[in-house]
Amino acid sequence: MIKRLTASNEVEVMKLLKPEALLNLFILGDIENFGYDNDFIDLWGDFDENQQLRACMLRFEHNFLPYAKSSDFDVAAFTKIIQEKEGKNINISGIPRVVSQFEQTLPEIKAKKQEAYFCKCTNASMINANHEVIIRQAKAEDVPAIVTMQAEIKEFEERDRNIDLMIEQLNQGSKRIYYTEQNGEIASVAETSAENSFSAMITGVATKENYRNQKFASTILKRLCCDLLAEGKTPCLFYHNPIAGKMYHKIGFEDVSDFVLYR
Repeated sequence: MIKRLTASNEVEVMKLLKPEALLNLFILGDIENFGYDNDFIDLWGDFDENQQLRACMLRFEHNFLPYAKSSDFDVAAFTKIIQEKEGKNINISGIPRVVSQFEQTLPEIKAKKQEAYFCKCTNASMINANHEVIIRQAKAEDVPAIVTMQAEIKEFEERDRNIDLMIEQLNQGSKRIYYTEQNGEIASVAETSAENSFSAMITGVATKENYRNQKFASTILKRLCCDLLAEGKTPCLFYHNPIAGKMYHKIGFEDVSDFVLYR
């Protein structure tokens, strides 16, 4: 049985999600930061015949993140919700045992499949960083220029970023953005998403092509990881580019699980 989850389901939701808390970073972070009643968030639960919560699915804007203890959950019901909300513009992400089930009910997403690796960092330092780099922490007024810079990077070309929401997240503390400038322009950037009391997802790592191979991105990432760890938060990220993976591993990240995105 599928039903909309509210704050009254908090205990059940935490019991479902916390055994694999890092893998559920986005869902847990969004619940902690925005609650269950928000225009850009919905959360549905799938209950078994014993009325036990066995799966849930979060909508954050146009993105859907399903999670289940196993592959035994009502995929068809979740699929119907996705179709009613988004039609053909479907973005789904999560761990393979869960999201792969949607390839049967939404065969069109197979063409958008991106396999990635989910990793975490438990130790980082500024050793071997580029100490000539001045790292700045973005304020609300810096966001439009950062989004413009990221849009110039091939990997970000098709991403539709909500500037107002990013600013709201910055002001709220669920996001931070670190960047460096060269010659009066933003050269490299990295940010967090779904930042919460125990973890943070690092996203939006980008360096303009003419500033690459100067340790800008790795230096920003090291500073970001050091700051998060000092606050008791585990930095996490996912990647699919092996070259990027090598950089992350050198910083101190270790692979935790496979991760799949359909977008």
